[in-house]
Amino acid sequence: MRLPPLKPDSDQMLHLDALRIVGALMIVVFHFNRFLNLDGRWQAADDTIKNFSLIVDLFFLISGYVMAAVYTGRLTTLARYGDFLRKRVARLGPLHWATLLVFVVIAALGWAGVINERDPSRYDVSCIPQNLLFVHAWGTCKAQTWNFVSWAISAEMGLYIALPVLFWIAGKGPWATAAVAVGSLALLLWASRAGETFSQWTYDFGVARAVPGFVLGLWAFQVRDQLAKLPLGRLVMWALLAAFVVAGVFHASRTSLLLVIYAVGLAAVAADARGVQGGVSRALAPWAQLSFSLYLLHPIALKIALNWVGFGAWRLNGDAMRLWCLLWLILLIPIAYGSLVAFERPARDALAKLGKR
Repeated sequence: MRLPPLKPDSDQMLHLDALRIVGALMIVVFHFNRFLNLDGRWQAADDTIKNFSLIVDLFFLISGYVMAAVYTGRLTTLARYGDFLRKRVARLGPLHWATLLVFVVIAALGWAGVINERDPSRYDVSCIPQNLLFVHAWGTCKAQTWNFVSWAISAEMGLYIALPVLFWIAGKGPWATAAVAVGSLALLLWASRAGETFSQWTYDFGVARAVPGFVLGLWAFQVRDQLAKLPLGRLVMWALLAAFVVAGVFHASRTSLLLVIYAVGLAAVAADARGVQGGVSRALAPWAQLSFSLYLLHPIALKIALNWVGFGAWRLNGDAMRLWCLLWLILLIPIAYGSLVAFERPARDALAKLGKR
């Protein structure tokens, strides 16, 4: 059987695509990190990796840019808006619902006493409807539930629903879009000044967390010709990403790191708008097709392969555990490919056709 190759959706966003796959792997490493420093010998790496959760905010910026590039001027009627939402649900829904089902089965086995797995806050039955309807990052649940990373999918869906309003604002010009991006960032910084920074929000209004980055992506699309004037944009992009990684060792503030992440995304837009496609980005871009699958599937590997088998059954520690984590980081790539080709694409096409003649 011939396996379909991975191809970028567009040759116009190869640097953004490169960031998507690198970012997805960084998120996997962030969640695997709980097992990487069990012996205390990787403290510097531990301090750095803890900041990788901010890569989700880079995803929001990229999503805003892509939505602007693809749908600006197209959501002009209620029917087109409905078709847009149907396509978004068809893209995000199947794997989200499938991974939710996996964790429901895990919880059921724990409740039945078959396995030692009980976590009332994570396996909150009352939050299943919110997960099914993509609203569990809208302040409707009391914790990160079921497939805990899916809060970002909920946040994305909230912004997709609001996209006509955001396009209306963008229609007033780049200054209006920039004002909303900066204003929402300032408002969220003010709202979180007394507690944890808003860039740590997930189930607790993660949809609000996504607003500044998403709107910044809309703005970047509007001013992409001006951003294209940035010299050496692709080198700036990789340099900023490297600076973000290194800054964690020196305990840079989370807000300053968030601004660096936004700058990484803008540099990628500049590089793509300039039309100079670097060899590294061109090589990485096709793998961005796996970023969504990697994101939603890795919590299952985290639970079963790392927690139950590596840590629980085999009692791995130190370098042995780190090698086990590396192995699963690698294995997740073909698993994600299989999910994309055998499940997500067929399910997406089937859902997208529902309601159509």
